[in-house]
Amino acid sequence: MFLTDPVRGLRTIGYPDAVVESSPTLIDVIEHQAASCAQLGSPLYASLLTGIATDYLSGGFTAELLEGVSDQPLHDAIPLRYLATAHRLALAGVAPQLAQHYPSCEGQWDGRDITDSFLSAVALHRGEFVRGVQRNVQTNEVGRAPVLAAGFSEIGRRFGLALRTYEIGSSAGLLSRWNRYAYSTGESSTGDQSSPLRFDAPWYDSPVPLLQNDLVVEGRAACDISPIDVSTEGGRLTMLSFVWPDQLERFARLKAALEIARDDELAIEADDAGRWLATRLGTPLPDGIATVVFHSIVWQYLPAGTKEAVRAALTSAGALATDRSPLCWLRMEPANRRHADLRLTTWPGGHDQVLAHVGYHGANVRWLA
Repeated sequence: MFLTDPVRGLRTIGYPDAVVESSPTLIDVIEHQAASCAQLGSPLYASLLTGIATDYLSGGFTAELLEGVSDQPLHDAIPLRYLATAHRLALAGVAPQLAQHYPSCEGQWDGRDITDSFLSAVALHRGEFVRGVQRNVQTNEVGRAPVLAAGFSEIGRRFGLALRTYEIGSSAGLLSRWNRYAYSTGESSTGDQSSPLRFDAPWYDSPVPLLQNDLVVEGRAACDISPIDVSTEGGRLTMLSFVWPDQLERFARLKAALEIARDDELAIEADDAGRWLATRLGTPLPDGIATVVFHSIVWQYLPAGTKEAVRAALTSAGALATDRSPLCWLRMEPANRRHADLRLTTWPGGHDQVLAHVGYHGANVRWLA
């Protein structure tokens, strides 16, 4: 995954340590994605990407398939699209030579280089890879729900109102279903405490947030430029394919969230985030409800024009907000190489505050507010 530092304007590859020039080449992106995977707990992908880089430099399948797909390989996360296409085939049972190495497919990786198995899958399913590298990355990491739930709790505490949520860049909408999951810091809790998907005290570092157990979500809506319908088998398979195959805890969380989504209908509207939000916020804010626009690890993927339209829609609606009809902008986005920030802007007033630091996959929530 590739991140932009919104404060310093630096382009960073992966979450941890690497900084490259503003227009990195495809091989730069592949190599730094390997480093990122190593530091984020996926040694399998770190090893595989090293082999993929070698194949690219030798003019192999990787060069043929990836060269020219995007003039912004960093922004479009081209290596992750490539990896996810293979993972999807392995999960579907049509790439058994690769599945045998993927723990997510009940295989076992012994640390050896599996690039040959990967490239064999590419050769056998070239058409799938041609299509797959055109798909946007769709992580929808449900591990980010605990910090968002803390942010919603803060909004509920400040205004004492029910919530209406609008999520942009929502992918399959799993984070719009945040209140269907259970959260507990050990000192406070929120969400559905009977949920099979739980986030308990280990997710939170000290100091911990004060979760609100009486939050009410009166309404919710979500959009994505290319939403995934998880009511279909194909949609669920696509979501699972973007999880790194040796990260079984993430895989299990996503599967649990997908099961919850089966019984919790939410139509994700296919639209540009700026245009969609301008329409949603173009009517008066409802009295007695806090309207919350939120997103997580989305901002760097939005075109400049979309970002401007999102800001404009928020500013325009915020100018009409009151204490009985507040507008909130809650977002978990990159802060630096080490962590993301959970940031909240509220209207009336346009007050902005960093609420928490959090790891990029959602763990280690450290409350600051």
